[in-house]
Amino acid sequence: MRRAVAALALAGSLSAWPMAAAADCPLDLGRGTGWVVYSDRTMVAFRPEPMRIEVGQPFSLLFNVCTRKDNPAELLAVDAHMPEHRHGMNYRPAIVSAGKGRFRADGLVFHMPGRWELDIDVRADSETERLNHEIIVK
Repeated sequence: MRRAVAALALAGSLSAWPMAAAADCPLDLGRGTGWVVYSDRTMVAFRPEPMRIEVGQPFSLLFNVCTRKDNPAELLAVDAHMPEHRHGMNYRPAIVSAGKGRFRADGLVFHMPGRWELDIDVRADSETERLNHEIIVK
């Protein structure tokens, strides 16, 4: 069955960041696994639900979005595309806020195997930026 490896340890990606306070911007997304991407201003921790991304099957992404100062930030949009094929997803995910920098994006579908680039648009302190992460779907 085609699937993506959907779990990486958080600890290795955070060496440049001071540890966030558990109550303000937690990194644990419920199972201690996921991905972390960050910039000079913001950090985004996220994981898929279910944990395995299957080709052609809808999935969700759970997010914690924080500023470098440990404050919650806003998730504006999530999208994905396949650079080699020059096309994106056939669906637009719906984003729901759970408060305090926690979000859920529902309705993502990777309709074919290969390299997908995830685009994550966030806003913090009235500044908007895009972070990216590569996901290989097999």
